[in-house]
Amino acid sequence: MSDQNSGQPQPPENQMDEDAIAFAQGLFELARKGAAGLLVPLLDAGVPVDIRTSNGETLLMLAAAGNHADTVQLLLEKGANPEATDVDGTTALGHARAAGAQDTIAKLSQ
Repeated sequence: MSDQNSGQPQPPENQMDEDAIAFAQGLFELARKGAAGLLVPLLDAGVPVDIRTSNGETLLMLAAAGNHADTVQLLLEKGANPEATDVDGTTALGHARAAGAQDTIAKLSQ
C-alpha cells in the first residue's frame, strides 16, 4: 500500500486486497445482523474481535446499534473492548443508546 495517506483507507491495489475487504465487509454485516453463531468460528479462528470499519466502528458497536444483545454478549466474552470509540468518539454503549437498544444497553452496563 502507498504511504500517501497513512492511516486513511486506500483503494485496493490487487485482488487479494479486494478479497480481504470483502471478507471484512462480510464480518461487519454479520455483526449488524446479530449473527452470533456465524461469528463464533471466525473469531475462534483468529479474526480480531476489535476489527474496525473505515469509520472506526467495531463489531461490538455494530451489534450494539442493532440491539443484538446475544451478539454483544458473545463479543464481550471474546474480549471486545467496550471502551473503544469510533471516529466520532462514540462507544458501543453510545451506539446502543442512540438506537434505543434497551437489551443491549443492559448488557453493556453490566
